[in-house]
Amino acid sequence: MASQDSQQSSVPSSLSPSSISNLSPPDSTTILQLQQQIVDLQTQLSTLLSLNQQSLSNNSSQTPFAVNTPALTDSKSFGIKVATPDNFDGSSSKADTFLSQLALYFHGRRVNSNDDKVILALSYMKGGTAGPWAKLKVKEFTKEGVCDWDTFVAEFQGTFGDPNPAGTARHKMNQLRQGNHSADEYVASFRELKDDTRYNTAALIEKFEQGLNPVLADKIYALPEMPTTLDSWISWAIKLDRQWRQREANKKLLGQFTKATSLPPKPIKNHSNSTPAPSSQQSAKQTDVVPMDIDSGWKSVRPLVCFKCRKPGHKAIHCRSQVDINSMDFEALKAFMKEEIQKEEKQTEKKDF
Repeated sequence: MASQDSQQSSVPSSLSPSSISNLSPPDSTTILQLQQQIVDLQTQLSTLLSLNQQSLSNNSSQTPFAVNTPALTDSKSFGIKVATPDNFDGSSSKADTFLSQLALYFHGRRVNSNDDKVILALSYMKGGTAGPWAKLKVKEFTKEGVCDWDTFVAEFQGTFGDPNPAGTARHKMNQLRQGNHSADEYVASFRELKDDTRYNTAALIEKFEQGLNPVLADKIYALPEMPTTLDSWISWAIKLDRQWRQREANKKLLGQFTKATSLPPKPIKNHSNSTPAPSSQQSAKQTDVVPMDIDSGWKSVRPLVCFKCRKPGHKAIHCRSQVDINSMDFEALKAFMKEEIQKEEKQTEKKDF
């Protein structure tokens, strides 16, 4: 200590460039003392780290299932924001869905630890037969430690999984029918089952055809070349179904437009040229006679309609409207029809008022 004080007293209180240049280099004794101080500090630091590690291990042994929930749910530090799994009650029909939701959650939240995966899965098992099973697993893990994720999944499948997934999938596929649903919905349900059935390609094509709407199946059979693969069957079914539904929507739209712009025919009354009704004897004699005037029925039934604006009462040559329906595309015709319907509704409201 006396040598250290002498060294400190030898250092001037104020240092200038000239004084620094005049300082003498430290001797070997001073260097050895500094090195010994560094070693002592490193020893103290390692001792503190070991004590801290022991305290953490003691706390973890007392609460083996403590989960840092904020860290796992912090979207800024751990992955992206994904939906949490639904609570599982032990239903076998929901077992595969629950495992799929867990896998998506683990991947999105960057959960890689086996302990965290098992603990999170147990936290979402509530009610039904899953709740008591989860409690037993917690007691077991408290004594023996948490098992790895693959072992947990195997035990979960053995307890809650379907014992015969292929048979269940085949039964569901036999009951699957398109009905009035779209081909996209039918294909989505079919693809969900096809892998579990373990059918070959020929059997899958047969089952797909059986579940199709009969009208749609007839359209596929009317193609110049029949599809030979399951993908081609699915592609043609979706394509033809979409075309048919688009056509039905267009027909409905055009029907509404015709109803809004056309008026009912008015009967023609001509009192000056009225003729007496024929007698029953004359009508009986003329039953076998067919008139050759083809336009006679058209003149008495159909009103005079403009082929330009589709309104009755005048011809296209005398039409004063600036609207030409024949030159409109589908979108323009749709907009015009909506405008006409709105005008008709406003006129109806004014009359009612």
